[in-house]
Amino acid sequence: MKIILWRGLLYKSLEHCKIQKQDDGFGVESVIIGHYQHQVYKIRYLISVNEDWSARGFEIRSEIEGAEAPIAGSKTGEDWLVNGTVRPDLRGLPYIDISLTPFTNSLPVNNLRLEVGQSQDIKVLYVDVLNNEIKAVSQRYLKKGKDLYLYENLAKNFSATIKVDEHGFVKDYPELFQEVARFEAK
Repeated sequence: MKIILWRGLLYKSLEHCKIQKQDDGFGVESVIIGHYQHQVYKIRYLISVNEDWSARGFEIRSEIEGAEAPIAGSKTGEDWLVNGTVRPDLRGLPYIDISLTPFTNSLPVNNLRLEVGQSQDIKVLYVDVLNNEIKAVSQRYLKKGKDLYLYENLAKNFSATIKVDEHGFVKDYPELFQEVARFEAK
């Protein structure tokens, strides 16, 4: 079991994320609280991940300015069922990316297993929690060094060099997230 605390620099947040090894992958449970653009929010998410770090399901419970909005998704074969509806636009997407956390960068980092200098274009199921939006997004990961990845959101022309630990978890995501503390059970 690992517990990581991240501070959201842009989103003025604090995240408590627990990652547990399970028989068939990993279970992730996290709580994020913060304040962004005059909105106070609390987000609780659960993600179920296969051993290869591809997502198989998620649940997000958000409370923004007191209004609650649950989102649930599960993968059956290549299809994503989101809030009870099959979403053809998300078919075949192996990863989920949640806007308010650096944890979801760990899914492609660990799954792609890039060598230094290699890059890979991917599509992810992107959840913009504060705007209650779910869509497919094109991204690119380039491994720049042992613990450095250039992350690019291709649609927004955004990039950042993120630093990860030996397990692929974000330690520093410039201007967005920074690890504050961690606990690892032996």
